[in-house]
Amino acid sequence: MDEEKQLGKIKIEEEVLAQIAGIAATQVKGVCGISTSLVGGIAKFFKKKPDIGVKVILGEGEVSFELGIEVEYGVSIPEVTYEVQERIKKEVEKMSGLKVANVDVIVKEVKLPKKEQK
Repeated sequence: MDEEKQLGKIKIEEEVLAQIAGIAATQVKGVCGISTSLVGGIAKFFKKKPDIGVKVILGEGEVSFELGIEVEYGVSIPEVTYEVQERIKKEVEKMSGLKVANVDVIVKEVKLPKKEQK
């Protein structure tokens, strides 16, 4: 996102928008984490730009997201994914000023709560 202001140009990198969305998603109760791709995991290992598991699609004054999440076993998946969509929309619009057009959430894994994993 580029924006021209009186004092100069403002640019928000796609990675920053992805980070905002990722943090917002993981703050939702019932979300264990964001699923990254195999390539993203390898890139992270070699200290290149990490794939944090959030795809960002920039449009004219708007942004869309696609992300995979891991949820806790026993939660209502429709409720959790709706809350993830709402939280991402709210935080990205508040922090970037961009309109969030779409948030696609894909549940990729179900995990036991940490207490039960032992």
